[in-house]
Amino acid sequence: MENNYPPPSGIGSVLSQAFGYWSRTLTYQVFYSMLYLSLFFLGYFYLFQYFGLWEQVVPYSDLMRTDFPAFNKKMEEVARLPQIANFMLSVFVLLALLAPLNVGFYKIYRKLDLGEKPNINDLFAGYLGFDFFKFFGFYLFWIIIFSYANSLLLLGVVWCFITLFSVPLLFFMDVKTFQGIGYSVQALRRGFIMILVCVIIAFAFSISGILLFGFGFLFTFPFWNAMIYALYQYFFNETVKN
Repeated sequence: MENNYPPPSGIGSVLSQAFGYWSRTLTYQVFYSMLYLSLFFLGYFYLFQYFGLWEQVVPYSDLMRTDFPAFNKKMEEVARLPQIANFMLSVFVLLALLAPLNVGFYKIYRKLDLGEKPNINDLFAGYLGFDFFKFFGFYLFWIIIFSYANSLLLLGVVWCFITLFSVPLLFFMDVKTFQGIGYSVQALRRGFIMILVCVIIAFAFSISGILLFGFGFLFTFPFWNAMIYALYQYFFNETVKN
């Protein structure tokens, strides 16, 4: 793999490119958001009931309105139940099953770069053949590490940064997981300030849709993918691999 060494004034071009990808794929953004959030909440509540947690919470639901501190205390007791560990692991698996939907955006953006017309089936590129197992395994690994790292001050943030380019590298370059982390670290060394600014803007914009009567979140939620792809295009050149 060859690398581009970006000039220091590239933030504007990356932001422009990211917003360009996002604005040209709004239909896919909304479809993704509705599908992802619907499947997540359906799966979450199913697992909540399957592990018997619903029955543990319902008797105390009135406390949420009348005595919130008492409700929190009861929830702490629920959190210590033995089935909580299995429930959390199942939620991690659920998130890993849904996460390959993000991969489809990279295929859509690449088609736009090539002047091709994307279609809704491209959104499921991460589920095709062996790629599904590759991305499912990576996302499950990522979520488990993040859950532990996030409990240790800022290590969760560090983990997000050093794996920022892992998925597009896995998809376009077919690198191994730890190779992808290594390449991401190299990019951070070359342009940390630029990446930091872009990530902050992406995070702020992604959640800004909540302020637009809530439903705006359906449009802004997937903006992360556009920003990551724009940064990936800026920092990496792909070469043909045998």
